[in-house]
Amino acid sequence: MSAMFELADGGIGLMPDPADNPDGHVVPHHDAGTRISFDLVNVGDVGGNARVTVECDGNVVGPEWTSGHLDPGVPDTGYVSLGRLGEGSHSVLVYVNPGSGRRDHQTNGFEVA
Repeated sequence: MSAMFELADGGIGLMPDPADNPDGHVVPHHDAGTRISFDLVNVGDVGGNARVTVECDGNVVGPEWTSGHLDPGVPDTGYVSLGRLGEGSHSVLVYVNPGSGRRDHQTNGFEVA
């Protein structure tokens, strides 16, 4: 087999980006950056690195997030900034490679105040 990764059941976390939140908002807000988090685990039988691509509203966001070397069974948490988003409804999609063929992508719809 090889290194293969799955996203954990917790889904995609959404929060104001602590690096761009001058007014201290506690929910995604147009006057602050938005950051996501996701958990993944190596379900393969050898170690390797996970690569995660993030899309917001159908557009790829920045470079891929890459984990450190993860041995089989070892989890990791990734964080990606989406930047400042306009008010209204948005959607985010994350997908991990190399995926296991199941639980290799997740979506989340959310509102920005």
